[in-house]
Formats: sequence, structure tokens, C-alpha cells
Amino acid sequence: MDTEPPKIGLVLSGGGAKGMAHVGVIRAMEKAGIRPDYVVGTSMGSVVGGLYALGYNADELEEIIRSIDWELIISNRVGFEKIAFEEKEYYNRYLLELPMKEGKISLPSGLIEGQVLSETLHYFTWPASKYATFDDFPIPFRCIATDISTGKAIVFDKGYLHDAIRSSIAIPTAFTAFQLDSTMVVDGGVVNNFPVDVVKAMGADFVIGVNVSDENFLAADKLDGFGAILMQLAMASSLGVTGENIENTDIYIKPDLGPYGTASFGDYDAILKIGDKTGEAFYPKFQKMADSLGISRLSPGIGLEGLPMTFDKIEVSGNGIFPTSLIISKLGIEPGKEVSREDIRDGINRVFGMNGFYKVDYSLVHEVGQHFSLLIRVKEKPKQLLNVAFHYDNQFSAGILLNFTARDFIGKSSRTLFIGDISQNPKFRIDHYKYVGGDKKYAFNFRANYLNQQIPSYVDGEEDNVFVSKNTRMEAQMISTSSLKESFTFGGIFENIKAKYRFGNIVSDDLKNAYQRSLGMRFRYYRNSQNDRNYPTKGAEGLIQTTFNLKQWIGVNLVSGVDSVTLDVDGEQVEVPVSAVENIVEQLTPSGHGVIYGRYSKFLSLGHRFQFKPSVAVGVVFSQEEGDKIFQDFYVGGYQNVRFDDTPFWGLNYAEVQTPNFLKLGADFQFVPIHKIYFRAGMNWMGYSQQYAFNEVDWPDKVFQDDYYFGYGADVSYASILGPITLGISSNSQDHVFRYYLSIGLSFNYSDR
Repeated sequence: MDTEPPKIGLVLSGGGAKGMAHVGVIRAMEKAGIRPDYVVGTSMGSVVGGLYALGYNADELEEIIRSIDWELIISNRVGFEKIAFEEKEYYNRYLLELPMKEGKISLPSGLIEGQVLSETLHYFTWPASKYATFDDFPIPFRCIATDISTGKAIVFDKGYLHDAIRSSIAIPTAFTAFQLDSTMVVDGGVVNNFPVDVVKAMGADFVIGVNVSDENFLAADKLDGFGAILMQLAMASSLGVTGENIENTDIYIKPDLGPYGTASFGDYDAILKIGDKTGEAFYPKFQKMADSLGISRLSPGIGLEGLPMTFDKIEVSGNGIFPTSLIISKLGIEPGKEVSREDIRDGINRVFGMNGFYKVDYSLVHEVGQHFSLLIRVKEKPKQLLNVAFHYDNQFSAGILLNFTARDFIGKSSRTLFIGDISQNPKFRIDHYKYVGGDKKYAFNFRANYLNQQIPSYVDGEEDNVFVSKNTRMEAQMISTSSLKESFTFGGIFENIKAKYRFGNIVSDDLKNAYQRSLGMRFRYYRNSQNDRNYPTKGAEGLIQTTFNLKQWIGVNLVSGVDSVTLDVDGEQVEVPVSAVENIVEQLTPSGHGVIYGRYSKFLSLGHRFQFKPSVAVGVVFSQEEGDKIFQDFYVGGYQNVRFDDTPFWGLNYAEVQTPNFLKLGADFQFVPIHKIYFRAGMNWMGYSQQYAFNEVDWPDKVFQDDYYFGYGADVSYASILGPITLGISSNSQDHVFRYYLSIGLSFNYSDR
């Protein structure tokens, strides 16, 4: 009479990043033909164990681990490419984000909400939706969490697999507690980090256990820092039963993980290799066991594809600031239609990308057959936030950046920002967005900008003079908000530039300042798929902007009591009455004209650590009038985009070239030798010219042809907690003067690096 072989249980402990070593042990078991009858895991062991029980084999588990951006997993950020387009400008550019409640500043918790962690778990646990309980998985599964209301263990045997695993991995002092029905739960390692007793209760006769955590309390002098002390105290109950569970393990495996700790997620490659080495060391035992039991079970895997499903209804919970209609509009999913897990992931990204949530999560609620309802769970940020940053650079000095953001401050479904740069070159902005329309796929935007800039002028690369430019710009426009990567904008713009600078040949101490005003309409298409605002390594940026200046005004303000000014005419000082000055200025004012500005750049991978970025930028004024008129200039040069349509250029200081027409071609190489260090080197060419009438036959032969620069340079950046710290040097083929650049922190500018 045949006897049934003993039931084999696999127990995988918690241990943060060290839990990746579980994969190598599973691979050795598969090689020996051992496939357990039960799997139980805690914390990281619940992640690996849950996916393994669901059907993924060791190779697929490793592929999943290698596909994850672990830096984002253990942060409170998501990828820049996942932020709503109307929010990209302000995302991840401040040192502190301080909640404000009832007008008082609060301190953030510092704990990780785990948006990217949840997104990742949702994606890979998608196949679990077809099972009623965890006993129906290809391998019956359990995982452990801790109920913070009672301090007791919760053993998950059914429900939504994502919620079970996310509960089990809510590591105290790192991740926030997970909301589970009527209670809050944290990491199961607090009460049972190596749950051999649970797999025994399931019916296991023979237990294989992999423990990547401590077996007992560490001595006080071995605890590295306050966090380690808190973690040991949190795990005190669990450590008390770990020894007994180890004794009840038939094959006990303790990988030697050396210097790697619970937070060593960036070292996944080394930890996976240690797991493989450990598995190979135990392979003879596994093979002997399989031979003695006469078993040879295959682990074919389930692949990394997921079948679509249908949602009969969609509900939203937890929202008070953002209307349900706006959230569902951003989600972009309709009930009754098949959707893939990619559709859900992208929809959740669009909702979270509005940058008004600490967390956007969801549950699949099983209805009838293979139909489900979708419950979106949100945790909103407070209506009011104060953001703070610091910056310094060797051209514009130091400053403190303050951003007060208020939701629904002026009407529902709106966001209003008040931004100030307190520095020697003060800048201020009011930026208001109001979502409009039934589907909320558009927003009205009003923006008022004030820039006070002390901008040097240069002769052969050396500073010659400084003029103060006070720029006020107001924009009222409609912007599309349905895409994470692109937007269309159309509206009106009024700009007033006040400065003491040259107007043709008018230069006089009697001239207090001069102004240049314009009123126009603008259309902009902007696309940005880069993966980071300050340190992109992939993606592209493209812009095409057309402006029609309907009306321009140019004027001068004289010193009080002055009735004439002194002009330099061909080296001679000539006294000119005020009326004549006003007539000269009127002659310099252009009629209505068009302006086109465009740029494009793309990161091309040259390997794991190398990228090549070609780029092109162009600015052109279309007018039938010649260069004796004063048109608004483009600023070319330097490392910074202080204004949106500034153009950086190797070999020139910021705004060293101010011109109405230019064409720039560039090529940059980037090398990332180690985490957070970025080397760049590049070269660029620019041709530029004064204004020529575009309707003249020889216009193509004149535009961009007055002069040119060929520039080259290099810089290095460190991604510090303050923001980019960048040191650069560059020069050009005309003056051969080296220009140096140093910047620290996060600024008011459109780019910090």
C-alpha cells in the first residue's frame, strides 16, 4: 500500500532587503525537484513567499526583483514621469514639505507611505484575483502581520493578496502602518518573524526554513544607532519565540549576508548572488530529500503577463478635498470595460500624480464570476502645505525659497501657489490652477511672475557691467491635464520689462530706466518623458512655442527735473531734448510680430552607466521690420533655465548672448559611476543674428549668420539632500576664457542642473 509522502512546508523570514536571498534557496529547491505543499512568510518573506505560492518560479522572482526601482520603493517619492504634467514644475524640488493645519505648521511623520511599494505589489499580485482564498493558490499560503490595537498576530489566509503582503511588510520606524478594515497593522516580524508554528498548523510534516534576520537579541554595543535600538525593541516579542521555531525546523538555513542589512535594497545583485551561493550549498540536502521521498515536482512559473478583467463599478473613499469626479476622470477607467493591470497602474499614477495625496491605493472586490468592483482608497495631504528650499550659485548668490500651496483656496478643484525667493535677486510668483469641464481634463491657469535680476554684460568673456532687469509677466491660459507626458496650452500673456540698459544708441546717466511691454497670444506644446527633473538618465523633452505679439510699447523714464539727455553719437556727446528722445524711442517700437521658440533633447543609453544626449534649440522672430526695431531677446548661455525659454550653453555665462534669433546644436555625454554622482561633458554650436525682415528673399541667408560660438565644457553633480551640488567649467572657441560655475540646492529656476 502506497503511503502519502510527508507534507513539506517552506518558511521565509522577514529581514528587509536581506529577504531577496530567499530566491536563491527556492532556485536550489526547484533544481532538486522540491516544490513545497505550504508557504508561510513574514515581511519580505511574505513578498517572496506570496509571489512564489502564486506560481512565479525562482527565475521570475529574480526578474521581478531586478525590474524594481528600489530607491523609489524605500522613499516617499514616485518617478518624475508619473507626476501630472501641471504638477511637474514643483514636484520634488523642495527640501522640506511641512503640513499646515489650522494655520499652524506641523512636522511630517518621516515614515514612508509606500506608494511605489503598493503599486509594485498590485502589479505582480494581479493573478491572485481569481482565487477565493489563499488555500486555492498553486501552493497554499499564509503571511503574518501585527494588529497595533491588540499587539497580536494576524494570520492572513484569504482576502486581497496585496493587502495581506502590504500589511506584513509595514516595517515599524520605516513604513507607515497599513489601514486594514477597522484596525491598523504593522510588520508581522514584530510578533513572529520566523513563523514555523504557522506552517506546522497548516499541516506541514517537514519544514524548510530560511532565516535572514537575527536569531536572538543583539548586545547593546552591536546596535548601530537609535533606529536599530527601536527596531530591536519592536521585535522583542518575536525574538522571544524565534529560538523555539528554529528548533522545530528540519532544514534550517541561515545565509551569511555579511555587510548587508535590512535597508541594502540597492545591493540586490550581491544579495541575490549570496542567496544562490546559499542554495547551492544546501542543494545536496535538497536532492537527497527529493530522492528519499521519490518526488520530482516541476516549477514552470506563470509568466509575467496578466489577463485583463472587468469592473462593474468604481468607488472612491478617503477623499474630502479632491472631488470623486476629478479622481475618476484622472483614473481614466470606465465600468463594464475590460482593463489590464497596466491600465490600472497608469490610472493610479495619474491620480497620485496630482501631488495632493500621500497615498493612492486600491482593492479589487470580487463580485460574480470574474467580475469585480474597484475601490480607490486615497489619503490626502492637508489643504495647505509650506515648502522650503535653499540655494546658492556663484552668479545669483544665495537665497531661501518658500512655497505656500493651498487647495481649494480660490474655488473648488483648484490649487493656488504663492512662491517667494528671498535673495539678492528676489523672485515672486502666484500660480493658480482651476480644473474645469465635466471630465476635468482641462484647467484654467493664471500666473503672475516677478523677477528682479542683476545680470552682468560681458566683453570677451569678462564682466563689463551689470544692469538690473525687473520683469513682470502675467499669463491667463487653458492647459490640457489628461496626460502625464505632454500638455497643450493656449492663452494670453502680458509682459513688462523695466531696466536701465541700452536702447539703440541711447545711453545716459539722465535715463532713470526704460521699459518694454508686450501683449500677445501664445500656444505651447510641451512634452517631457524624462525620469527625473534634476538627474535624468532616460526620456526626452520637447517644446514648441509660438507667440504673436499683438502690441508692444517701449518707453523711457528720466530722472526728475531733466529736460534733455546726453547721447553718444559716433563718439561725440550730443544734448538731445526729451521730446526728441521720446520720438527716437517711438521709432524703435516694433509692430505686431510672431515669435517661435523650440527645443528638443533625448537621452540615449550607451550602457548601464553612460548616456548620450543630443539637443537642438531655436528661437526666431518673424517680422517684416528690420533690426533697427527693438524686439524681445532670447537669453542664451550658462547652466540655468531661470526663465522657461532660457537656453543653456556650454562656454557662455548666463544670458551672455541676448538675441532675437538663434540656432543651437548640442551633444552631451553623461556618466554615472556610482549612485548620486553624475559627470557630464559636452559641446555645442550656436549661430545668431539681429532681426531681419523675414519676407525678404535673402532672409534665409542672413538669419543666424551674424556671429557664432562653439562651446565646450564639463561638470560634476552630487545628488545631495539639499539638492544638486554642481561644479562646472566651460569655454568657447572665440575668447578661450574659462567660465566657472558652482551651484548648491533647489532654486526658483526651471532647472537646478
